Amino acid sequence: MWSNFSIALVTLLLVLVAVFLWAVAVFAGGDSIPLSSVDMHLAVRNLFFCIAAFILLCITAQLPIRRPIIVKLMVGFGLLFFGAWQELLNTLVHSDWLLVRWLEIVGLPGGLLAASLGLFELGKAYRLNRLLLGSYRKIEHSLATVDQLTQLYNRRYFFATCPDLMLSTQHHDETAALITLRIANLQDTNHSLGYQAGDAVLTQVARLLLRHTRSHDIAARLSGRRFAMFLPNTKKENAEEIVHRLLMHVEHIGITNEAGDEVVQRIDIEYVVCCAEPGETFEELLQRARQNLAILEH
Repeated sequence: MWSNFSIALVTLLLVLVAVFLWAVAVFAGGDSIPLSSVDMHLAVRNLFFCIAAFILLCITAQLPIRRPIIVKLMVGFGLLFFGAWQELLNTLVHSDWLLVRWLEIVGLPGGLLAASLGLFELGKAYRLNRLLLGSYRKIEHSLATVDQLTQLYNRRYFFATCPDLMLSTQHHDETAALITLRIANLQDTNHSLGYQAGDAVLTQVARLLLRHTRSHDIAARLSGRRFAMFLPNTKKENAEEIVHRLLMHVEHIGITNEAGDEVVQRIDIEYVVCCAEPGETFEELLQRARQNLAILEH
């Protein structure tokens, strides 16, 4: 099986052989124009046109694109090359061959049409590849920053983003709040209703967290049953109000057990609200929240 490079090289060699044999045939069957009568300006222009068309043909042969598009471009630039070559021959020799007349009529217009069609399809393929690349990047970003079960930010994104947000908040002399939450009875739900029900609890709690966050807040799942909300420019009483609204909606939620029956499950959530103190780092704030939450657990 030939490689693309081999096919391109053989194609270019065959084109060169074809134009050489065509030139020999035209000179043999036509009347050469005396050198003194040759329009040198026109001949030089046609020569450069030939060189430019052949360079485009060589570049097209090496493009890493789909073969149908390459074929259209090769046909287009090949006809342009033959048409320009015939125009150059016309400045050097008179020929009454019908094939010459047809080549003069078809070569340049047909080459422009085929090359334009190939370039149009190349542009469409380029736009499609850009859209696919953008989609892949969005998926990659989502996998790297979002917890796939709850659609909250994951632990990695939380710890990468919140320290900078807290520094920005302190720079503007504003107060930041951190809410840490834990579903206390998640293991009981898993044991009594199944892990699918436990996943449903996590998903619904996460949905409520997202509903009660603003666009610049960061809500994340830190571990199996632990969540956190970082609230820039928020006082403690406002953070407490957010938690109370959340608890009102999450106290009892409907889930489906392993048997497929809809049941109402009570959700026990333990939480701690901490506000950043002047000069406190994000790591210190998070450690303080962890210690307070650990006290609740015991």
